[in-house]
Formats: sequence, structure tokens, C-alpha cells
Amino acid sequence: MSINTVWPLLAENLKDAHTLAIIGCGSLIRGDDAAGMVIAERLTEPGENVRVYSGSTAPENFTGEIKKFKPDVLLVIDAADMALPPGEAAIIPPEKIDGVSFSTHTLPLKIMLEYLRKEIGCRPVLLGIQGASYEFGADLTPAVRITVEQVVQALSGVSCSLRRTP
Repeated sequence: MSINTVWPLLAENLKDAHTLAIIGCGSLIRGDDAAGMVIAERLTEPGENVRVYSGSTAPENFTGEIKKFKPDVLLVIDAADMALPPGEAAIIPPEKIDGVSFSTHTLPLKIMLEYLRKEIGCRPVLLGIQGASYEFGADLTPAVRITVEQVVQALSGVSCSLRRTP
């Protein structure tokens, strides 16, 4: 996966957003499950219309803050078993979430996304990154590390363009 692949994937799904909340999910101690968290930690708060949250294994703990912010789009980033090659990223449509395996969450993502969609009218976008290893104490695998870097780079560009939106 290259930045040329990640950028159109994200840009298409974030277009028309004036405000954006990004929440990285996963466990920092379980190998590739840390992908979403590493991305959230690497992104800095780019401006008043973008918020970044480190949701860890309980992203639902941030629903109150997200509701106050009222984003147009909520981008959730998480490692997911999508039967793709390691490191591949894909947008998972909300109706397909039940068919995808997420390794560490206290509340199913589908429930959280539906709740926020109903409460604030945001458009949920779920970016899944196919992991290879979810072992305790492991680091990101090379393929996932590359994708994480590319997503950070792509989101930095999207965040800058959002910041300029009136």
C-alpha cells in the first residue's frame, strides 16, 4: 500500500467534511492491534475543526467529548481482520462491520458508531488495517508499520485542507 493508495481512499471518504474527529483504537501491547493508536498518537491536533482521540480498547469512553465537538465525519482507525494481505487498508462500510473481526474492544464498534450517528448526525467512516500479528508484547510488523506511516502522512494532508475550510 502506498500513499497514492491511502490518500484517495481517505480523501474520498472525508470529502465535504467541515469538522472531523479521528479516533485511533487498539491495544499498544498487542502487536499490529496498535495501528490505530499509533496513528492517533502521531497526529497532532491540526486545528479547531479537527480533533484526535486515542481510544485504546474502549473508544466509547470518548463519546461525550465527540458529542460536544459535533463533527461532520467521525473517522475510526483500527486493526481489523479483513482477510487481506498484512498492511492493507480498507474502508469498512457500517453495514459490513459485523463480518469483520476486531480483536480488542469492550463495546462493539458498530454500536458506538450507530449511537454517535443518531446523536449528532455525523457520518462514521471506519478505516481498517489488516494486521499480521496480535501477540502480547510484539511491535508492529513491517507491513503495518509502513501503512501506519502512510496513513499519518495522508491524514496530515487531509487535516490541513480541512483547517482551511470556512
